[in-house]
Formats: sequence, C-alpha cells, structure tokens
Amino acid sequence: MRVVFLIFMVLSFLVGGATSGLLKVNIDKRTEGLDYAAVEKAKQQIEELKKQGIDVEKIQDAEVQQSLEMIKKAPVKWQADSASILGMIIALCALVMVVFAFMKKELVTKLAMGVAGLSVVLWLIAPDIEATMTSGVSPKSMAMVAMVALIICSACAFMSYKTYLKKAATV
Repeated sequence: MRVVFLIFMVLSFLVGGATSGLLKVNIDKRTEGLDYAAVEKAKQQIEELKKQGIDVEKIQDAEVQQSLEMIKKAPVKWQADSASILGMIIALCALVMVVFAFMKKELVTKLAMGVAGLSVVLWLIAPDIEATMTSGVSPKSMAMVAMVALIICSACAFMSYKTYLKKAATV
C-alpha cells in the first residue's frame, strides 16, 4: 500500500510543485508592463474626485475612465510579490517532503501539514488577473491547481509514513 501512496505522491508533486513554481513566471508575465507608480497616482486622483463628492462611475471623462480601468486590472503589489515568493517556497518544501517520505523520516508529517496549509494560503493570496487570448491561465486558477495537487501530495506522504509505521510495528 505504501508504494501506491508514494506513486500518487510523486505524480501529484510533479503537478503541484511545477504549477506553484511556475506561478512566479505567470505573474511576472502579466505584470511586466505595469507601472505601479501610475496606478498609485490614478488611485489618488480617484480619491480626490470622491472627496469632492463626484461620482466617478458616472463621469464621461476619458482620463477618469482610463484610471478606473487601470485600477481594476492591476493586481495589488503585495499579493503579486507574496504569491510569487510563496509559490517558490512551497515547491521547495514539497520537494523536501517527498524526499523525506522516501527516507521514512518522521519530519514528513510536519512538512505535509505545512505544505498543505501554505498551499491554501497561496490560493487565498494569489491575484486574480483576467486571462487574455495570449496570456494563458489566471494566477488564481494556477494556485488552485497547485493547492489541490499539493494537498493530495501531502496526504499521500503522510499516509505513506503512517503505513510504514504500521508495518514496522507489526513486524
């Protein structure tokens, strides 16, 4: 039974680890031409108009509409940066977990819980940037695929270690 868990663990690691690792590339590709200074300036302009009591949604000014569109399309900077870094960390932790599962180390149980928890956090903070015809999958969707695959990988690593302990206790 342990072999089955190890096979599913490796397969789900290949999917989840690769997806969470490539999340940085996806986010960087989508935010490549984005100038966060211009986004902040647009936010300040909209806030000033709101303070004046102007309903910015009903204004027909092209500059204001362009600013609103830029604000809606731009992901929050901390989300993009954090998701990129966290995706790489999770991929590395999952690799260590897989190696420890093959080595039958007790630390695999803690790593499995950590990887599963961090993958949920990654999905929660991943920016939801709209997909275009040429941009590929949304980072939020990539984070969800990574989350599901890494939770399966973590569960298989955990069960692999538990079946090893059960077998060792009966021998």
